[in-house]
Amino acid sequence: MRQSDLEYLGKLDGRHSWSCGDDCFYWTDGANIVTSDLAGTIPFCRVTLAPRQSFRPRTIKALTRADAKRAIVEALC
Repeated sequence: MRQSDLEYLGKLDGRHSWSCGDDCFYWTDGANIVTSDLAGTIPFCRVTLAPRQSFRPRTIKALTRADAKRAIVEALC
């Protein structure tokens, strides 16, 4: 499974959505959970920041769409 296997469907009801086969996944900006239903009641996976490189200092930043996509791919593998 690669990130390119997920198809971004755009925003539905204010939530980012991806599909992979018959499965759909939804994420709200800044949330730490991806859900498998549009209502946001069925958690699919947690969203975390990407591992940092050892030479870069830690910074506080919001979770992004790329972080959510990476979390979905990791959960599907």
